[in-house]
Amino acid sequence: MTSNKPLSKQRGDNYVLARDYKSASRLNYEHYLWRESLGYDLHPTILQYLSELSINHDKNSDVGSSIGDDIDNENNHGPSPPIRIADIACGTAIWLHHVSRLLPHAQLDGYDISLAQCPPQQWLHSNIRLREWDLFTEPEPDMLAAYDVVHVRLLFVVVRAENPEPILENLKRLLKPGGYIQWDELSVSQSFILRTGDDVKAPLMERRVGGMKGLGMWVGELGKWMERSGFGDVRGWEVEEREGLARAFFDNHLAKDREMGEGRGGEDGKEGLRGVEGIYEESKGGAVICTPKIVWTGRKGW
Repeated sequence: MTSNKPLSKQRGDNYVLARDYKSASRLNYEHYLWRESLGYDLHPTILQYLSELSINHDKNSDVGSSIGDDIDNENNHGPSPPIRIADIACGTAIWLHHVSRLLPHAQLDGYDISLAQCPPQQWLHSNIRLREWDLFTEPEPDMLAAYDVVHVRLLFVVVRAENPEPILENLKRLLKPGGYIQWDELSVSQSFILRTGDDVKAPLMERRVGGMKGLGMWVGELGKWMERSGFGDVRGWEVEEREGLARAFFDNHLAKDREMGEGRGGEDGKEGLRGVEGIYEESKGGAVICTPKIVWTGRKGW
């Protein structure tokens, strides 16, 4: 017997989406869309930091290869510098898969409250390790001050009461002094409708976008939240929706909305599913909802 209810729920797991093959496919597709949109997995500022960090390590240890070499040559097989990167809420581990190809000498650790959507450890690159962890709970001792970079993406549905501070505080504890955080997020409150012409009618989308105003205001203010949590050198990059990717992102977001409706069940779920179908039909007239993306980076103090 199959069920539309979210799979692999654990105590304290408030994830509102599913964990099945359809959800995993959606997440993997979403990753490729983000990668195409941003043009990177790790922001160039962070890659430069890792390169400098590796060069400094090489000078101190007389090691001939560096992460800078990794970035220039994916086939480099020199000694591995002590670079550690964590992906929190790693989902299907697809982000780690791509970073492992860019930085084959780095140690990459993926954490999630459930690893149900990840490949078996035997199928992952040798420098990837996976581990269950609820980011609202106390980190294990071996996780503290262990990472040069901590990456998170799309925690919009996980942040509680519009307050990302508890998450930021825990992520900061994972970083080494001087380490970087990269947080990629959707700016839901800035969503808008992209139309093929001014005469395209989209009343359902207009109603949906109107209801999104004021949601997730913390995303645009995440830089201030980061500074309040003690991060320095905080910067944010807004990523505009590209017309060539707008439909793909729209369909992916609708798949997520359908997943949420199926998971809720009852009348609320049915209403949500009717809304998804109505908006999809409306999109055939030449309109889609676009949601801007923001990448925030910051650095832990020394």
